[in-house]
Amino acid sequence: MKRIFSTLCLFIAVAISTVSCSSDDSESASSLASINDFKITIANVDAAAITYNLGTAITVSVPHGTSLTAVTPTISISDKSTISPASGTKVSFVDGEAKPFTVTAEDGTTKVYMVTIKVRPEVGSGSKLKTYKLEDLYGENSTTTFAKYNTANFVTEFTKEVDDFGDITSNTYTLVYNDENEVIEKKSETAKESTVYTYNSAGQIATAVYKKNSVLTYTYAYTYDTAGNLSTEKRTDHTKTDEVSEVKYTIVNGNVTKENRFGEDYIATYDSKNNPFKGIYPSAYAAINAGIQSVNTNNPLTGTFADSGVKYVYNTDNYPVSAEYTYFDGLATVSKTFTYYAN
Repeated sequence: MKRIFSTLCLFIAVAISTVSCSSDDSESASSLASINDFKITIANVDAAAITYNLGTAITVSVPHGTSLTAVTPTISISDKSTISPASGTKVSFVDGEAKPFTVTAEDGTTKVYMVTIKVRPEVGSGSKLKTYKLEDLYGENSTTTFAKYNTANFVTEFTKEVDDFGDITSNTYTLVYNDENEVIEKKSETAKESTVYTYNSAGQIATAVYKKNSVLTYTYAYTYDTAGNLSTEKRTDHTKTDEVSEVKYTIVNGNVTKENRFGEDYIATYDSKNNPFKGIYPSAYAAINAGIQSVNTNNPLTGTFADSGVKYVYNTDNYPVSAEYTYFDGLATVSKTFTYYAN
């Protein structure tokens, strides 16, 4: 009996020891599943230009124009845990869409962090055109006043006064922007006009619909080259049984070097100074307003539009304050003047 009792005590002691060891093993497995730090690397993007708001929902802000197809996160997590997608692995994001990152603790506990990368809206250069006056004996005589700009330094309202041999008309136009500082509509109550723009996945304006007196008048379709420059503008005229006309552009270094309208080529060369129109519009809207006499990186210096070139006077910021040239073998003179708001 004594031997049986001793054996029973030994069995109970081993069982208690086993349970105790098992309990100790369970307690030693960590349940920590947290992200301690989160940073990203994107090719050609300065790390100082990336900002973070860390928490269970992580928000990252990157500069306008940043591609999110190859983002490399560097992630610090709690000891003995793992994370998926793994730190150092290239991940593709979509602007403004949250992506889950799951941290798994040693004991199997999981915690999901939602990571959102937002591309910041475009911001203008800060140079603000105030007035543009065009005087052309055989062409347009007008004064355009750029009255209002938004906080991103893009124009939101301008008034164009046209003097047609003493017959003066004045219309005010408003540019409507979305949250990404993209122009989605140009409208005028006085002119009874509206143009609505749609964008493609690359952030370029793909189509435009123009209405006059609420009646569909024109639709536009735009194509671009591999560098993102405007290649063609096709206009469908709904007042003429959907007649289609096309303008073709050759753009080099941001300047329209050749413009083909109605089968005729117009060419130009450029100075190295600043174009007054480009910076007042966001890039996508500026792109569809390209033209030898319109939006470029620099200013047209010579070409088929002038007899012997343009004479400019520039301000200290290298923007033109005046321009003058002749055409029709000197019979007509074109004068342009520009004024600017103080920075």
